[in-house]
Amino acid sequence: MERFLDHFVPEKYQLNFTINQDKTLLTGQAIVFGQAKQNEIKFHAKNLQIKSVKINNTKTDFQLDQDSIILKNIPINQELQIHFEYTTKINRDMEGVYLSTYEYQNQTQKIVATQFESHYARQCFPCIDEPSAKATFDLTITSEDPKDTIVANMPVAKQQGNTVTFQTTPKMSTYLLAFALGQFQSYRTKSKSGVEITTYAGLHQDPRLLKYPGEFAAKCVDFYNDLFQVDFPLPKLDQLALPDFEAGAMENWGLMTFRERCLLADENTAIETRAYVSTVIAHEISHMWFGDLVTMQWWDDLWLNESFACLMETYSVAKIDPSLEVWDEFYTDTILPALSRDCLPNVQPVKVEVENVEDIANLFDGAIVYAKGARLMLMLMRLMGEDKFFQGISAYFKKHQYQNTVADDLWQSLSAFADFDVKEFMTPWLTQSGYPVLKGNDQQRFLIAGAPDAKTKYPVPEIKDDLSGHYLIQLDDQAFTDKLKNFQTLNKEQKLRLLLDRRFLAKADLVPSVSLIDLLETFDNETDPLTWDLLSLVIADLRRFVEPDSKDENNLKKLVRRIIDKPFKKIGLNIPTDESFQDIKLRSTIFSFLSYVEDEEFYTWVKKNTPSSYKDINPNYRHIFLEVLSKKDVTLMSKYFNDYQTTADPDLKSDLMSAICATRDSKNLETLITYLNDEDKIRTQDRLTFFIRILRNPKGKKLALDWFYQNWDFLHEKEGDKSIADYPRYIANLLNDETDIQTYIEFFTPKKDSKILARTLKIAFEELPAHLQLLKNNREEVLQRLK
Repeated sequence: MERFLDHFVPEKYQLNFTINQDKTLLTGQAIVFGQAKQNEIKFHAKNLQIKSVKINNTKTDFQLDQDSIILKNIPINQELQIHFEYTTKINRDMEGVYLSTYEYQNQTQKIVATQFESHYARQCFPCIDEPSAKATFDLTITSEDPKDTIVANMPVAKQQGNTVTFQTTPKMSTYLLAFALGQFQSYRTKSKSGVEITTYAGLHQDPRLLKYPGEFAAKCVDFYNDLFQVDFPLPKLDQLALPDFEAGAMENWGLMTFRERCLLADENTAIETRAYVSTVIAHEISHMWFGDLVTMQWWDDLWLNESFACLMETYSVAKIDPSLEVWDEFYTDTILPALSRDCLPNVQPVKVEVENVEDIANLFDGAIVYAKGARLMLMLMRLMGEDKFFQGISAYFKKHQYQNTVADDLWQSLSAFADFDVKEFMTPWLTQSGYPVLKGNDQQRFLIAGAPDAKTKYPVPEIKDDLSGHYLIQLDDQAFTDKLKNFQTLNKEQKLRLLLDRRFLAKADLVPSVSLIDLLETFDNETDPLTWDLLSLVIADLRRFVEPDSKDENNLKKLVRRIIDKPFKKIGLNIPTDESFQDIKLRSTIFSFLSYVEDEEFYTWVKKNTPSSYKDINPNYRHIFLEVLSKKDVTLMSKYFNDYQTTADPDLKSDLMSAICATRDSKNLETLITYLNDEDKIRTQDRLTFFIRILRNPKGKKLALDWFYQNWDFLHEKEGDKSIADYPRYIANLLNDETDIQTYIEFFTPKKDSKILARTLKIAFEELPAHLQLLKNNREEVLQRLK
């Protein structure tokens, strides 16, 4: 892949942007200072209408070619000023510079925001849009709307009317530049170390939702300052909640941007949501060091940013607020996805070679670059010991600040504090896909599809039955039975390891699936919520063997109702006001199962005890209550959908989405599926969530699949590069029927060479037949056992 940095080295950008009154057009002037290495130089530029180009104040000819500007006959190795004048439309696709809207006092309010990661800065200004092309940025923005507040990476240097000039940034990559303008409310605080922290949201949000994220961010900054022994590198830090945002959050240096649900919370928000918000904030703030201060040289080392941030979000929150018990979420929400995806043939390794722009969009695989990478970092941290590990991290930051790095730079810093060769140990884990199953002293790559792989070997440290090691332990039947008998003497990680390993061995048909039923029955006295999280997944695996609304599913529901009976009796229906987080998590799981088995006593209780006002419903269980009512009352979907459209509360909006998609009424679902095409009904950022939830609804699955195949061209046009592959990936995870699988394969076979879809489809084409074979091999025995 051609690197434009090989042609021209930027040193400084002077950017002057004017946003028109209705926020549909950006008029830009960009002056790039630097030196040419070749007589022909190139700049990235996409969807920009270039009016003129000047070099050292002399107008010059230019050529446009495939999202780039080509300039020829350029003098080499001397200071150049290259001046671009251009315009660009402000779109709504949540890439580059884009428009986000919300309703406030019966008027549509507009926000202009940016999303430049990974390679979208080129959609705002001509640049060398590569991570290693670090430069400083002088940014001036004018809004033609005098009511707008304008924010960017750095503090304001001066303001004249509604023209704001910001302080010069440190050297940084183009993808970290950010700005936003609109009408905001804010909450300001300051960390103990003196960093000004401001949290922004639209006027439609409850201002009480800004304090918690602001105060938590201040604690994070101080925690990382102490841990990394390198001070937060900027004078201020802003957090901005946006009504429209493709990902969860973005680590723009000094101006982090978030989906509203990922940032806004207060003491009345569900504790699980507060824990989630805390980890997202901690993740993004850790990027101020991992990624922003020290940046990967190229996208194949994206894990240098994301694997660490994914580990640090848990490590830091657990230290700052132990009551949120975020390690429990790491064991399930991070380790589980890593195991689930990394056992598939053709899955990418953590470190991926990037050959073209489409490959960049494919990199952001949450289960691999984020989750698996985080688990590998946990494994390394425990091997080294926490103190030595963070001494090495501190040395890495001090040596490479404001620079770009590759993996070897990190290994060198860490090895100085380790008693083993860190590079030799970590390189195979990062560059090879998969993980091993260990049986005694033997190892073999664990795959749930395809031929066994005994050739790929992984450097396994001393085998421990905690959760740090990225491997499975295959116990013989007697050893497994013995551990089950002594289950209560095991610590938390040992318990989860035992259940996780057994579950994945069954998915690969290395142990019979029917043994999962015996496993469930062993836990009918269990009250530990984390153990129940794993048991929930075992039950989900068994649900794939039964047809919805069949006698077989009814038998499964009877089994589930029986094994939850004792924990249900322990917690009861009446919810105390001073519930511990552990009890909240257990109650949530049990209530969810009561909803699944359609327990009439539970439904009657929910109907009687659900207040008419959403704000009066216990926020920890509101999503379950609304789902239960939605399943039974066909009239509620239209009310819930209207409330979803009008509420600003991001937590309530999420709960309503769950309830809307839980309806069992076919007419409701037929209406709902048409809303996926209407951006006035369902926001673009919410479309995938609605689709997945309809797909998971037994009454909505066929509707969702039919809609998907009929609307593929629409989705391909509307969804960003990062999102489009999520649709075939999620669908593949939920197909159990031979006809559905054949339809999927026939539909996507002509698309299998698409750069954006290729990896997802390779995995699916091997996984789906293997999954079907697993069901065929085990279904009869499972159904008989349930009977």
